[in-house]
Amino acid sequence: MTAVSARPHPEMSATGAGVTAVALVPAILVVLASVFVGSFAGHPDRLGGAYALLMNLGVLLRGFGMFVAVIVVWGPLRSRRASRPILALALLSGPLAYGVVAAIGASGYFPLGQAAYYGVNPMTIAAIAAQCAVAALGESLWRAWSLRQGRSEGRPVTWRLAAVFVGGLATVFFTVLYDGGVPFFYIYQSGYMLLFV
Repeated sequence: MTAVSARPHPEMSATGAGVTAVALVPAILVVLASVFVGSFAGHPDRLGGAYALLMNLGVLLRGFGMFVAVIVVWGPLRSRRASRPILALALLSGPLAYGVVAAIGASGYFPLGQAAYYGVNPMTIAAIAAQCAVAALGESLWRAWSLRQGRSEGRPVTWRLAAVFVGGLATVFFTVLYDGGVPFFYIYQSGYMLLFV
C-alpha cells in the first residue's frame, strides 16, 4: 500500500465502524449482485420482461464491485484520514468477496481445497490488479484535489503511483484479456495440477 497512499498522520488516522463500512462497499456490491444473479439466473419467469435487463445490471454491478469500486470509496476514506489497513481493505474487499463467492459456488462440485483454489482464479487476480490501478488513480485525484484546496498530500503524480497504475493494468491485460486469458489460464491450470493431481 505504500505506493498507493500517503502516510496518514497517526494522531489524525481514522478507524472504526464508519470507515470500515465504507471500505466494505465494494464487497457489499459484489455479494449482493452475486446473490441476485445466482438467485434468478435461468429463471426468466421470476422477473418477467425485465429479466435480461436486471440480469445484465446485476452482472455489471458485480463487475463494478470487483474491478473499480474502490474509486467510489477512496476519496471519502482519505478525507477521514483512514489508516493504511482500512485503505487496503477497501482495495481488496471487492476482489476477495468475489473469490469467496466463487469458492463457495465451487464447493458444491469440488473438495474444500480445490474449491478454495478456484476462489483464487484469474478473475480474482485481475480484479485485485484492477483495484490497485484504480486506487492509484484515486490517490492521484485525491492529491490533486487536496492541492487545489490548499493542502499538500504529496505530489499528484509520482513514479510509484504510475508504476502501480501501469502494473495493475498490465496484470489485467495478461490475466484475462490477452488472447482471451488462455495463456494465463494455462499457468493457473498448471498450479492446479501441481497441487491436486
